[in-house]
Amino acid sequence: MVQPHPSRERAAGRVLGLDPGQRWIGVAVSDDDRRLALPLCTIDRRQESDDGAALIAGRLGLEGATLAVVGVPLRPDGADDEQSLAFRALGTTLAQRLDLPTEFVSERFSNPIGALTPPPPTKVRGRRRSARGTGQGAAQHKKRRMEEHAVAAANILQRWLDGQASASGLPERQDA
Repeated sequence: MVQPHPSRERAAGRVLGLDPGQRWIGVAVSDDDRRLALPLCTIDRRQESDDGAALIAGRLGLEGATLAVVGVPLRPDGADDEQSLAFRALGTTLAQRLDLPTEFVSERFSNPIGALTPPPPTKVRGRRRSARGTGQGAAQHKKRRMEEHAVAAANILQRWLDGQASASGLPERQDA
């Protein structure tokens, strides 16, 4: 049987993707072959005493990650600022609690397009009102915002996975 050249082999094990934020942490995980990133969950930091490390660890018990990739908001010139340093510290803390090696990448362009557009207007008592108001519209808005963080984590992780595949000379995933 022909063995692939070592430089063309892809590292094994799932990769955890983290998109830390002030309020939420988006979490994604790759497949075992490190080709596809999938959103896993979003953690509300206000409800977790340890910034979600225990919740992530519980979910990872089933996921088996071997590396964490953390998105940080770099300045346009690629330098760190106060916020990116804070997110690096959070990512490092989470990775240490999860006992995972960590890599940091820019989170630029990771947010889904929906995050850039306002929610659709709804009609309330004859007036047009944003769905971000009270009631079910607000709950739907919060749910959508939370889902967007997990999708952003998946976008960050997918860019990293694609970069690793490109650097190793292996074919990247093919979208249908």
